[in-house]
Amino acid sequence: MDAITAQQIRRLHLLPHRPLLICDVDGVVVRFIDALKDWLVARDLRLHPDSWALEGNIRTPAGEPVSGAAFERLLHAFFAECSGRMPLMEGAAQALSDLARHGVQVVLLTNLPHQYQAARRRNLLRHGLNFPVITNSGPKGPPVSAISRMVREEVAFLDDHPDFLHSASQCCPPGKQVHLVHFVEEDLPFTAHLPPLHAPHVKVRDWTEAHEVLRSILVEAPMRRHAPAGG
Repeated sequence: MDAITAQQIRRLHLLPHRPLLICDVDGVVVRFIDALKDWLVARDLRLHPDSWALEGNIRTPAGEPVSGAAFERLLHAFFAECSGRMPLMEGAAQALSDLARHGVQVVLLTNLPHQYQAARRRNLLRHGLNFPVITNSGPKGPPVSAISRMVREEVAFLDDHPDFLHSASQCCPPGKQVHLVHFVEEDLPFTAHLPPLHAPHVKVRDWTEAHEVLRSILVEAPMRRHAPAGG
């Protein structure tokens, strides 16, 4: 975990007695692929769904892949222009807002270059999502572990990338369960290339399913556990 991510986590103010959702952004809360495809088309480039990766799948009209330093520059240009105006996934705002109303603390953990954090937060605020945004690079296990240590109640981690969920499963603090929820839009062409997820998890296809699963884990289960025993 890099120093900037660690610094952002230290600034979080979470209540230890309330449940926590750590939630990915791109492909889960915002329509990253749709925004990227539209942006590339305007530059005479295309996104090809030939593998579970961006690099190598962004190509010129002649079919030449954009890779290496050119790929990095292109992706940074996209985030610079579009982080502040990506559309939301259907149902995301309603589900997250409902969870928050029921006492769930929400932290948005996004693998985004740190310099675009403010633009991403403005975009989410514009859609009514006033939650902390933590930017990260590399595996998400270390930040998920650090954030989950801040609460005693149930913790869930929602992401669309199997590697990040697996990383979280490997970095859980001893004695602390982090419920893994895999968000997969099954009609996306990239879904056919998903790497396997070996860690125990729940799979959801949209925010209707995600909301139901997260309410069960983070709202209903703690309520049952803390309910007074019947006489």
